[in-house]
Amino acid sequence: MDVGRRIRADHGHTREGHRPPDLGHGAVLEPLSRQSFPDALLQNPQTESVSALKDGFLANHFSSVHPGSVIINLASSGFMAYSSDKQNPILPRLFAVVDDIFCLFEGHIENVAHLKQQYGLNKTANEVIIVIEAYKTLRDRGPYPADQVMRDIQGKFTFILFDGATKATFIAFDADGNVPLF
Repeated sequence: MDVGRRIRADHGHTREGHRPPDLGHGAVLEPLSRQSFPDALLQNPQTESVSALKDGFLANHFSSVHPGSVIINLASSGFMAYSSDKQNPILPRLFAVVDDIFCLFEGHIENVAHLKQQYGLNKTANEVIIVIEAYKTLRDRGPYPADQVMRDIQGKFTFILFDGATKATFIAFDADGNVPLF
């Protein structure tokens, strides 16, 4: 499989035997599930029997390692954590929430002016707002395939977006995978 652009989404359900569709141009839509993470990451190293997500163990550990970090509790959907530690000034890390859509973006979009015009955004909109608007277009005004929306975004980036209304998670990388997810 081409490791280029990867897109992952979770709509709170998976069908047994369902294979994610190939979106072309190296993009793949995959459900996020427990199988996406090795068991070692999901176990508390102190007891080896308690899930790292239970009682916010993983989020608390993250905040202890990264003082000044921001932790967003998404109730039964999990947590999002953000830290400005070790931030690359060329590939900044941005966070925004719009209409119950949470997005953590890292990188740089080269065609910002074009995308602002395409989505009718004001001059102060930054990369993370553009990603949220692109997602809302995909969700609300479809039927745009995910790879079509992502193809319009040019640059070096990665992002994680969580839609609180639909409980969907959308994770994407630029076509070359230039920016690591973590």
